[in-house]
Parts: sequence; structure tokens; C-alpha cells
Amino acid sequence: DDIVTMKENFTRDIIDMFSKHENSNHIFLDTVYFITGIDENDSEIQRMTDQVVTFAMKQSSWGQRRPMQWVPLELQLSNMRTKNISIVTREDLRSVNMLNDDLALNESQLEQFLLVQHSLGKLMYYNLPGLDKHIIVHPPALVNILRSFVTDEMFFPADQCLKSILQTMTMTGKIYKKDLFKLWQQDPVHRYMPDNTIKEFVIQLLTHLDILIIPKGAEQSSSFSDVYIVPCTIKATRPSDFYLVDSMDERIICLRYTLARHSIPTALAYKIIGTAINSWPLKYELQKPCLYHKASVLNVSEDNELRIWIEDNRVIVCMVNQNSLLSISPDIAASVQECLTRNIESSLLFHCKSFGRKITPTKVADLYTIEVGIPCGSEFCFILSEDALKIDNWKCGKGRQHDTRYLRYWVFDKTQKMCVPGCEGLTSNELEIEPSDKHLVRLGGQIGIKLFEEFFISLGMNKKQWESIEYTYAGHSSEGIMSMALTQWRKTKLSKLGMPTLKDLTHALRAVNLDSHLICQVFRENTTLFEIEDINLQAIPSDQHLKELSNQIGNCPLQLGIELGLSFTDVDQSLFSFPKDLSGLVEDILKKWKKNSKVKTIHSLMLALERVNAGGIRYLHDLSKKLADAHHANIT
Repeated sequence: DDIVTMKENFTRDIIDMFSKHENSNHIFLDTVYFITGIDENDSEIQRMTDQVVTFAMKQSSWGQRRPMQWVPLELQLSNMRTKNISIVTREDLRSVNMLNDDLALNESQLEQFLLVQHSLGKLMYYNLPGLDKHIIVHPPALVNILRSFVTDEMFFPADQCLKSILQTMTMTGKIYKKDLFKLWQQDPVHRYMPDNTIKEFVIQLLTHLDILIIPKGAEQSSSFSDVYIVPCTIKATRPSDFYLVDSMDERIICLRYTLARHSIPTALAYKIIGTAINSWPLKYELQKPCLYHKASVLNVSEDNELRIWIEDNRVIVCMVNQNSLLSISPDIAASVQECLTRNIESSLLFHCKSFGRKITPTKVADLYTIEVGIPCGSEFCFILSEDALKIDNWKCGKGRQHDTRYLRYWVFDKTQKMCVPGCEGLTSNELEIEPSDKHLVRLGGQIGIKLFEEFFISLGMNKKQWESIEYTYAGHSSEGIMSMALTQWRKTKLSKLGMPTLKDLTHALRAVNLDSHLICQVFRENTTLFEIEDINLQAIPSDQHLKELSNQIGNCPLQLGIELGLSFTDVDQSLFSFPKDLSGLVEDILKKWKKNSKVKTIHSLMLALERVNAGGIRYLHDLSKKLADAHHANIT
């Protein structure tokens, strides 16, 4: 009688809690069992067993026809599980299969067998390079392997060394491969992975699943994949200044992905954060990564950072430029949005497939909406991305007017190389901005040397000043000389207590009959290389690599230095130190970049080289391949 009453009360509570849940149709609220753990003959156990069988018979896979030829191999796999064999090589499985004589599967049949068994959850098999040589025949084994490091503090091992590894990982989000191997030497885990080959396979699998993340921007003096980031173990909360939009409102644009469900499952949230970290390097403050519970800060480029966090059913993304909204490149913003969207769609597809839900890639876009936004007081205001393309401004719920000019950067058409007809150029406020070093270098590269003298004089300079600059920087490229001339113009105007502006440059272009829309082009970026997804390009080149690269680069040290984020002063000092040694000059500039840059990867270096057409890109690309081959050789 007590059990009946307890069941009724418990069932009523469960119904109250979950009857309105979005997945209530998947929850069986009346299948409640109170089992006496000390009575092996408890009748409730049999009733629960019968119910489990009933559920199994209702599954979509129940009753489906299977080839009789699969039966022997299925029995052999079942026998392996009985003998506590959890992970086998494909070669071993192929040998076992051949024991079945006439019922042995050929290679294509074996592949189909593995894929179907994987879809049913009976084993784990990924037909991807690096993962297709092993099969997890007992999937719960992977859960137990994960528990060795993805676990709560109450379950930390008693061994002080192992406990220290897990405590450090919880605080920093990082774990070294050698420490993972130490954790995996524990008897409950070691039996699943008796040798290093299986351990390496498991690491590759966890990396594929975005449980382990290889950090971008690691020094090449060591094996950059010997340390991993584990987002799902991070407990650090976001700092209080994470949302301080008041100090960023003139430098920030936002995106918001809203999923068509009430909340984002924890596993999906970690995967979304993991794929973002896989795309861009983490920002570091006080030598600590800006990685928090369901949030992170990433460096997209030297001047732009991304802040990503997850709330309820929303993924919110903010791009912050260190200078101004005008300094945000529409090409970079659009590439970031496209990458984020691909990552979220792939995460959603993976999540749906993991839970047996069939969805085609073309339908995944129906699972979320995209909005673009801007700070409004201490919060954000958002508008659907497709609506932002149709209007110049809108009134938010607080009655404030917001401009969509910069928000449209998220969906900018990168294929347009020049300004479209009807482009009005920069606004009057934007034209009053002082041009940056990059603006001057990029503008100088668009004006021919024959017209430049006239353009330079139109800025209020004179012929003698131009001739002096030509003489001082003789031997450098014409683009470099023009860039230094524009720098001298800016210095001269500032010394006279004037304010050099983009408006001055626009008027000078018109005075020599050049297209004033050349000013618009200084904010554009070539994103062909930006969108290359190759983890090997995300390493930091060594000093020896920079020395070798300096011999591959042409006569463009000034432009290269500025594109890498150095100031004209930094570059000028290098020019003075190496007046007749081009390779030494370039090497010095590259070392300054490596020392001071936020994003010092091979990839970011390739972007700068492409921008100034300097050469050396092929060398860096080949270098990344060599590093990858060396790493794989070490694993083997």
C-alpha cells in the first residue's frame, strides 16, 4: 500500500514538472517503479524489465529486415563484448569476419554493416581518415573513458598527482596529452585501451567530437597538439566586464542565433563553443585563456575579437574592434558569420544524428533564426538579418532609432570587388576620422607612382618634400615610398596642430581625377586565405622558420610590417638598423611581429603576405604540411 501511494505522489510530481516540457511526448510519465534494492525477487524489477522490452519493440529499428549474412559477425561482436573487448582494429575485425567462410562479408558489405550498426548504437565507427581503422564494439567503454577526466570533483581519484591534473584542468580548461595518458593508466580505464595505438585513436576521436580542442596559435618548438582544451570541464564564470557594452558601443556589432527549442542542451552548447575555439585562437589575459562556462573570447585578427556566449536557446556573438565600427572590415565580418553559421549547422546536424533524428543538411537552417544587433544602453537590440538588408534604420522596443549600415557587414557580398553602383562612400562623420597606418599603406598601393606626386601636392605638401622622401627611401618599392610620403603628410599636419582626415584624402583624390571610392577599398580584405580551415596553419612559426621565410619575401618590408600590425615607428627603426640588408630587415620585422602580435600564427602571416603580394606564401603552406607530417610520424 505504501508503494502504491508513493507511486501516485511521485507520478503526480513528475507530471507537474514535465507535462509542458517541449519533449514531453518523449517522456513516459507513468512508468514509475519503486524497487527494493535488497530483495532480488522484487516483482517491480520484472515489471520494469517487461516495460523496457515493450519500449524496445516500439523502436523504429525493431522488426526491420537484416541480411542473414550479418548474423555470424553480430554474434562474434557480441562474444567480444562478453570477453570485455571494447575497441578493435578494422584489420582484426576483417580477420574475424573471414572465419565465417561462405557467410563472410566482402569489403563493401562490411562497410555497410559497420555504418548500420553505428546508426543503431550497437558500435561506434566513423568512416573518416584517421578514425576508420578502429571500431568501438562496446560504446559504453567510451563513456567510461570520458569519466576519467570529464567528471565531478567528488569522483576525483585519491592519488594526489592525478587529482592535481584534474584540478588544474578544471581551472584552466587545459590538459596535456602526457597527463591524459597518466589518467588512462588507472585500471578501470586501462583495460579499454591496453596500448598507445588505441589511446591515440581515442584522442583523435575525441578531437573529432570537439570534446578535446587543439588550441590555435601554439609555438612550433614543441608538438602543438600535445595540449588540449576541454570546454565541457570549465567551471569559471564570465567576468563582470564581459557584458560591458557601454564602453564598446561605438566598436561592436552583434549576431544572435535563436534555436527553435526552449533551451540548448549542455552537450550541444559545449560543441558550439568547441567549434568556435577550433576556428579562432583564444584570447589570453594575464596569461590565462578567456574561456568560461558556455562562453569564450577569441582573437579573429589583430584588431578584432569575438565574444561568444550561450543563454537559454540563444547563441550570442559580438565582434569588437579595438578602434571603431568603421575599422571593421565587411569581408571579415561576413566570413566570420559564414564560419559561425557552418559551425552551428554542423553541430545541430551532429546533435540530431546522435539522437536518431533524421534531418537533411538543407533543412537544418529551419532549426534556427539569425538576427543582427547593436548595443542599446546596457543591453542589445536585434533585428532579423533579412530585414536589415531592406532598411537603413529601425526603431527598437525602447523607442530608439538604430542604423543598419554596419550590421549589414554580417551578410556582406564578398564577391563584389569594387563599390556597387549607388555607393555613397563614407558618411560625413566617418570622413572626419584620422586615417590609420594601414589606411595609408593600402591607399598608397592603389595610386600609380606617376600620379602620386600630384596627389601628394594636393594634400598641401610640396615638390621639395616629395623629392626628399624619394631620396631618403631610394631603393625601396614605389608602394613603400608612397606609404612613407603619406605618413609624412600625416605627421606634418599633426605638427601644425591640424587633424589629418579621410576627408582630406578624398578631396585630394578628386583633385587629380582619381576615384574617391578608393577610400572604401582600404577597408576591404581578401578572404580567400582567411577561410582556409587547416589546423596546421594555426601554429606559431619558429624563429628559424622566420629566418628562412625572410629570404623568400620581396622588396616590401614597410607594407608588410604595417599589415602585420607594427607601427610606422617600429618599421622605421628596422629600416634604419638594416639599410642595405633586405633579408635581415624583413627578419627583424617578422620577429617584432611575433613578439608583440595577439595572433601570431602561420595563417595570419600568410594573410599579410597575400595583401602586399610579397611572396613566401608557398613556403609557409609547405611548412605547415611538413609540420603535420612530422607530427603524424611521431604518433606512428
